Amino acid sequence: MASEKPLVSIICAVRNDAQFIHETLESVVSQTYPNWELIIMDGASTDKTLDILNEYTSKYKNITVVSEPDKGQWHGLDKALALTKGEYLFQLCGQDGFLDNDWFERCIEVLKEHPEVSLVWGIPFNMSEDGKLLGPHYAYAKFLKDKRYKENTRPISTAVSKVSWHSISAPLHFLRIVRKLTPRRVGMVFRSFFKQDIPQKEKWFYYWLKTGRAFPEQNMCVRKDVYVRNTTRFPKETMTNSALLDFTFNFNTRGYLAYGLPLAGNFSRMHIEGQDLRKLDTELTESYNKKVADFRNKLKGQKTIKFLDHNEKIVLEIKT
Repeated sequence: MASEKPLVSIICAVRNDAQFIHETLESVVSQTYPNWELIIMDGASTDKTLDILNEYTSKYKNITVVSEPDKGQWHGLDKALALTKGEYLFQLCGQDGFLDNDWFERCIEVLKEHPEVSLVWGIPFNMSEDGKLLGPHYAYAKFLKDKRYKENTRPISTAVSKVSWHSISAPLHFLRIVRKLTPRRVGMVFRSFFKQDIPQKEKWFYYWLKTGRAFPEQNMCVRKDVYVRNTTRFPKETMTNSALLDFTFNFNTRGYLAYGLPLAGNFSRMHIEGQDLRKLDTELTESYNKKVADFRNKLKGQKTIKFLDHNEKIVLEIKT
């Protein structure tokens, strides 16, 4: 591993991910940017996960694995974060991975060129359990301008592919998808067919203020000090988007700047038999949207909006 700065740290919490972890690890070790470390917290897996991890640690000295019981995914990520030495941070799930071998390099280039920026993100893709790339997530598909994918967006086929039509439980899974189709989500699917540029920096703030759009967490390359300041600690397992929503809200309301790349950054695995956490996620999303709306109303009484770099130095001030 190269010794020069900046150093990229990837934190990853896994447990019983033997079916997918090889592809995840290959997406990291295939990166063209050499100066990275991968910190994996294994929650005492009982399948072949640890065997596979140990194979990689024997080949790559910049991969560290700790295996011990934990209190869930966020606890594992917390422990991994404490071991990192890098300036820039990625978060990764043991069932997902990066699509672009130059992804680390692309993110670092942006952060070097734009020192006022604290976060770089890209377009997340969905992947089936059997490794089929299904298409970009509907909430971000309209920003995709990646020639490798011919600028295609397939939000409908992505949704349909979540159902195993040959399974006896197909009607139940289809019903779960239909029940998720709120007017807000239907609108996002419709708008995904119309391309637009990603709003950058302060323009992203105003876009977020209007839409509440969260960052796709596994695409994010964040300056570590900013990540630490804006991430809520989660000692208990929740298996929800609460951590991402908290980070997005804190990041934007405190005035940090983000930069989006219209490229396929990572894939996230879609699980047909996954937990149905619709009710809890709906409650969290509604609470998050209310917080955004309250903050939007609060801004009406302010004369200026200040934007900060990662050192919390004011880099831009806009009159409201």
